[in-house]
Amino acid sequence: MSQETEEVKKQVSCRNCGSLIPADSDKCVFCGSYQVAGRVPVIKFFSESRFFRRVILYPVSLLSAIGIPIFYFSTSMIFPDKTWVFVFSFFGFLFCLFGYISEWIFMHKARGEAKDFRQGFFEWQKKLFDRSPSLSYAGMFLFVCVPLIDWVNPIPFSLTSSAIWTILLIFLIKILFPLF
Repeated sequence: MSQETEEVKKQVSCRNCGSLIPADSDKCVFCGSYQVAGRVPVIKFFSESRFFRRVILYPVSLLSAIGIPIFYFSTSMIFPDKTWVFVFSFFGFLFCLFGYISEWIFMHKARGEAKDFRQGFFEWQKKLFDRSPSLSYAGMFLFVCVPLIDWVNPIPFSLTSSAIWTILLIFLIKILFPLF
C-alpha cells in the first residue's frame, strides 16, 4: 500500500491536458506543454495553461464583445463608421466560441483518441452527430474556411478562425453590400 501511495505522489496532473505525468518532468509527455514557468517565455507559459484560457482569456473576450457595443451606445464616442463596433464585437464573440470548441477538440488529442488536430476535429464531429445531426452540420459550417492543420494549442487556432470569419464579414459589409 505504501508503494502505491508513493507512486501516486510522484505523479502530477498536466496543467494543459490533465494527464498524469512524473512530478519531476519539465514537459508533458502527451501534449508537450511546459510545467515550470522559468523554462519558457511567459506568453507561451500562459498560452499552454488550460486554466488561463478557459477562465480568463475566453470569458474576457466574450465580455469585451458584449461591452464594446454597450460602451459605444452609452457614450457619445464617435467612430467614422458604426459597423466597426459590430465587427470588433463579432471578432471577440467568435474568438470565445472557437476557443471553447478548440478546447474540446484538443482534449481528444490529449486523451489519445486522436493523433492530431484534424483527427480530433473528426472525433468532435462524430460526437456532435451522435447528439444531433443539425449540431454536426452547424459545426461543419463554422469550420468551412478554417485550415485543419496540426495547431500547437487552441489560441492560434481561435485567432486564425475568428480572423477569417471577421474578414469575410468585413468583405460582405464593406464591399459586397454597398454594390447593391
